[in-house]
Amino acid sequence: MIYSHPQPKSPDTSVIKNKAGLPLPTELTGEPAMAYLIDEKEQKRRDQTLQKVCLSCHGAEWVNNHFARLKNTIRTTNQMTLTATQIMAEAWKKGAAKGLAQKDSLFNEAIEKKWTEQWLFYANSTRFAAAMSGADYGVFAEGRWNLSKNIQEMLDWLSFKLKGQKSPPPKEKPKSGQ
Repeated sequence: MIYSHPQPKSPDTSVIKNKAGLPLPTELTGEPAMAYLIDEKEQKRRDQTLQKVCLSCHGAEWVNNHFARLKNTIRTTNQMTLTATQIMAEAWKKGAAKGLAQKDSLFNEAIEKKWTEQWLFYANSTRFAAAMSGADYGVFAEGRWNLSKNIQEMLDWLSFKLKGQKSPPPKEKPKSGQ
């Protein structure tokens, strides 16, 4: 999913539709489709259940600080995903890429693939690392570094495209472990 969001109310996620009619639990702006998601009271109950598990090994201060950092990471990654989505929306609006308005896929052009990398790989890797207390992993293993670099590359691509220049060739992604 594009943004971090509350869990669905039902295991049947095929019923979820955002205001735009897309089968997503959020709008492209990040606003949750709350009619299909658990409410704040249920989120809090589930958070407390998980925190009780953590408290079996860790002190209350550690657990509270861990979950505060995790919430901050979720907020930050959602903001960086929104930035990438705004760049993508600008590309669609200015005709640099085709989107739903042109009855085209959201995922088939170079900049759309970079947008997808932003939330599918980089934001999720960063959230996972924060949840598991893996700070180095969260920065370097397709985490925060890639979130920032990818936004810049999307801006560069859009700038080249709008100036009528041929976009630069995609940078080859190093294989894991190199």
